[in-house]
Amino acid sequence: MGSSVFTLHELGDGPTAVVAAAGEIDATNADDFAESVGALPGPRPVILDLSGLHYLDSAGFAALDRLLGQGAAIIVVSPESPVHSAAQLMELPFHHDAEAAHRELQQR
Repeated sequence: MGSSVFTLHELGDGPTAVVAAAGEIDATNADDFAESVGALPGPRPVILDLSGLHYLDSAGFAALDRLLGQGAAIIVVSPESPVHSAAQLMELPFHHDAEAAHRELQQR
């Protein structure tokens, strides 16, 4: 079995980091993904945009659940994303865009 690949790319330079994930997250790289998000510099939580992912399996959702439990991330998944339906099905707490995620942070 081949290894899946993901990338993380920081968008902008505001007070809260917005990080876009792309590629695939599955059992072969979910732990690496969580560690990479945890190692990002700056304050927590980061806004983690998963809209660029093509695939996210149960190990990926488990990694996201850990990140959410640690207060490390606020999740964004656009309605057009290939993983949007799965995120809804898994009842992953997410926003449709980074602006909505920023508003949540301001209300905290």
